[in-house]
Formats: sequence, structure tokens, C-alpha cells
Amino acid sequence: MVIEPDRAAAFRKQIAAARSADPTAWEASRHLVNAAEWPVTRERLLKAVAAFTVSDEIKQCLTAAFAMDQSPTDRPSQADLLKQLTGLPPTKGLRALCVFFGVRTASPAKWPIPSVPPATVDTFLQHHRNPFDLLTDQVPASVLDLGAGDLSFAEDLSILYGSPLAAQQKPLILHCLDRLDPRSELGGPLHAHPLRLSRLRAMPNLDFRFYGDQDMFTLDALEREQRLASRYLIVTCWAPATPTFAYEPTRLTPACLSEELRRTKGASRQVRHGNESALEVLHGGRSLLFPPWKFDIRGPLALLELMATRGALCLLGAVDSQVFWEILSQLVDDPAMRPPDTIFSTETLPAVFGEIYHHLSGLPPGQPCPLADITQLRKRFPSVLHKPGRHTASYRFRQVTILRGALFEGVPASSTARKFQGMAEETPPWFLSLVPEPLDPT
Repeated sequence: MVIEPDRAAAFRKQIAAARSADPTAWEASRHLVNAAEWPVTRERLLKAVAAFTVSDEIKQCLTAAFAMDQSPTDRPSQADLLKQLTGLPPTKGLRALCVFFGVRTASPAKWPIPSVPPATVDTFLQHHRNPFDLLTDQVPASVLDLGAGDLSFAEDLSILYGSPLAAQQKPLILHCLDRLDPRSELGGPLHAHPLRLSRLRAMPNLDFRFYGDQDMFTLDALEREQRLASRYLIVTCWAPATPTFAYEPTRLTPACLSEELRRTKGASRQVRHGNESALEVLHGGRSLLFPPWKFDIRGPLALLELMATRGALCLLGAVDSQVFWEILSQLVDDPAMRPPDTIFSTETLPAVFGEIYHHLSGLPPGQPCPLADITQLRKRFPSVLHKPGRHTASYRFRQVTILRGALFEGVPASSTARKFQGMAEETPPWFLSLVPEPLDPT
């Protein structure tokens, strides 16, 4: 079997890039191709190839190479095929394919993984007003907090649930990520205070980890070192950042986004602030300094996919109105509510969302509104977090519940949520509970 030369060359470059990008996986891959492990590795590779986005021609060649129980390295014709596909000797070629297709050496999980079905989470939320009470109902009681900021939510959660979980002899696993570098002079009050960090680390029955200077979308190193669980019972994000999640790049062109940022935020440029990079923004006659990534646009789809793949229950709190409507446009099934190059504003929102806008705008504080009661939920979400050798399963949200307000009785909250009470000019924020559910590939 011969592959078209240009296509084979392009695939070899992808293989080489994946191998160079993950030396730890490359080193560990030698254990996957020994005689004892090969039968299991072969099955895992076949499944990975079938699910991965490569040309049908390459899929057919790889499937043929792995079709027999005998290792391809033992058959000259298949060894030649591996050389053609990877540019490597047979055994190294197999190892490189394992790295590229995400087949890793199995190791005992450091953190327990929840096995609760989405239907069970769905039913629980229908009978409990506080979604965090799932921690006392299911195991493990684990939470991943994205954009943890000053760790005020982490401390509030630990105080509210530490004792009830200790009474059940269940530890609270709480892992927090924040992109701010703790050493940076930028970010001000959003930094985690050392005293709060010390209190959290000293709390009994609390398995606490905090990772600063950590982009939530680049978690590979933490995963390889098993400093994160692959999945948590609950994933939270408080006050999703503006403009990072206030605009969806699959809906708005770069030109539209650039003009909107210039109009609303002012002119900006990358500068140096002492020993670190910064973003200087000229706004209202003032020069403001932010972390250099402040205006990076990721959009709701990236955030929703990250949360759906990491948690059995996803909770978004203190969501400001700009971010809320952009998220909502992705949650509904009607594509007309995702109009290209239309900036959501008080003028455009009623026209785009119609009765949904009027219904939600009139929602009394604290009254839950299942989104499926007023519109059809999106049936399938696209994957936007593309990684070499990785394939994200299709998913949906089987339940989405919306509440208006920042604070709710018995529900832990962040300092940003508490600040909304004193913001007379700000409209009340939103709180969303989402139950993700994987879908069979189509």
C-alpha cells in the first residue's frame, strides 16, 4: 500500500512535531510496544485512529498495519509502511504514533474520578436548590475552580463544606487555577493573599492545590505530572473574564473584534513594566496597565468545552450581562441567535433573542429558570480546543438552569459576586448550572 508522497510527508511532519512537543510521553512510550503490552496498545491505537481527524488514506494504511495480533515490526511490508508514515525505524515509529494519537502508559490515578451519570446529576439538581450540595451526595467531593483569583470562593467553599464532609469522612478535594503570576505587580486585588493561602493549606480534611501563572487552556504539564485530576465532580468559574469570554471568535471576525475592542476599551499596545510584559490601554484619557494577555479572546465555546470535559457539573457564578448573553447564544439550538458579526447590546439583544430576552430579563432574583422550558437546548457542541494527538468527544448539556443574582443563601461565592451588591450602575449578574453529557460520535 503506497500513500501519495506529499500527504505522507505532511503526516511525518505532524508526527515529528508531536514527538518533540512531549518528550515525557515519548520516553514512556517504549513500554507500550513491548511484547507483553502490544496487544492492548494495538487495540487502543485502532480506536484512536478511528476517532482522529486524519485522511481516510492514512487511516486505511494504519488500520492495515495494526490489523494482525502480530506486531507490525515483525512483518517487512508493514515495517516499510511504518517507515513511510513516520520516517522512523519500526519500533520508534510505533512509539511516535502512540504519542501522536494520545495513547499513553496507564498509571494509577492520583486523584479519584467521579463516575456519577449525567442523569443522576440532573435528577439531583431538580430536587436541590443548592447545586454545591452534590458534594455531600456523591464521591469524590472534588472541585476545580478556574480563574480562582483571590481564592475568596475557595475559602468560602471550604468553610461551608469542610465540616459536613468531615462528618461523612470524605475529604474535600479543591484545585484552583489562575492565570495571574503571583510574582507579577499587575492584577492588584485579584492576587491570592498569602494569609488566605496559608489558611487554606492548613485546613483539616482539605486537599488543596493552587496553581498560579497557569493558563486554564494549557494544562498538559499539570496532567503529565498528575497535579490535576482528569475529571472533577464540580467545575466552577466565577465572573468569567471580560473581554476574554465576552465575544465568541467563531461568530465574530477578527476585524469585527478588533474594532469593538478599540471602540469599547480604547487603543492598546504591548509594553514593558519593570521586568515584565504588560498591556497598556488608553481609556478615558488615562493609561491603564494590565497583564499582557488581558485582551486575548477565547470565547464561550472554549470555556464550555473545557468545563464539560472536566466536570460532572459545571457552575458559572457572578456572570456579567455581556458575558451571559454571549454564553446563552451558544447554549440555544437556534443558529439565528448566533448572528455573525453582530455585537450584542441593549439595542440588538431584543431583536436577536426575542421572547427569551424578555423572559430572562424579567426573571425575579433567585428564581430558577430551566433553559429548556423556554427554548430548545443545543443538540451538539463543536470542539474548538484542538490539540495534536487529542480528540474531544462530542457533547451537549442535558440541563441548563439560570438564576438572576450574585449571592444565594448557603451557596459559596467569590469576592467579585459580593461586590455586585455595591455596584448600583451594574445590572444583576447571572448564575448558571450546566450538566454536561458526552455524545456518541456521528
